[in-house]
This record gives sequence, structure tokens and C-alpha cells, in this order.
Amino acid sequence: MALIDGQDISILQDDQFFGFGVDAGTACFCDAQTQKFYNEWVDDLDKQNPSGNIAYNKFIAPGFEKNAKEPNNPDDIGDWLNFYLPTRPDQNIIMFSSGYGDGHYASYWGVSAKGDICSLLIDFQVIGYDF
Repeated sequence: MALIDGQDISILQDDQFFGFGVDAGTACFCDAQTQKFYNEWVDDLDKQNPSGNIAYNKFIAPGFEKNAKEPNNPDDIGDWLNFYLPTRPDQNIIMFSSGYGDGHYASYWGVSAKGDICSLLIDFQVIGYDF
């Protein structure tokens, strides 16, 4: 299980796990430095525009829409985006629709034979459900 400082796997019951929470049905991957720059960018936008979610409405949603499978379908709003920060174009965040939307998803490290972390697996709980 992919743990962060302060998490102790021994306290979990059989059906529990550590992972990450998802709100608005969207997850992302980025490093800690990019997260810091993203948070600063959003905070600055919010201060300049207190009446709306400018970061999402002006920058992120249009990017998702460009990746729609059926651009002429108003219900297809896209399900992924490689988002480059406007203030730091060398920093990007991979954003995507997550499993079944809002929820809590387990995360696991893949470890090499030498014990080095070499991959990250996220269980978006999409296997085993009737569609």
C-alpha cells in the first residue's frame, strides 16, 4: 500500500485501506513541486476573481473539452487533460476522470527486487461491476 508519513497499516481492518479522496470525479498525478505551484496559481486567481471558479471554468474545462471523443456531443465533456500551468509552463498535471467518480481509492507501490519503488497502482474499482 502506498503510505504517507503518519499512516500505519496495522490500524486498518480487513476491508479498509489508505488511499486518496476524489471530489468532482476528477483525479490527477503530479509531483509535490507542481502541486505547490498549482495551489499558488489557483489562490492568486481566486483572490483576483472571488466570484467564480476561474481556474476550472476558464482553463481546465476547455482543455478537457478539447479531448472529448465526440466534440459535437454536448454531454461529452472529455475525460482527460495534460494541463500545463500558465504561470509555470514547464510544470504539468495529468488530470482524468476517476473510476466511478467521487470516492476513496486505494493506492499501491510497485517495488523492484531491490526494494526500490518503481510504479504506482491506483485501484479505481472498475473491475467486477456490471455495466
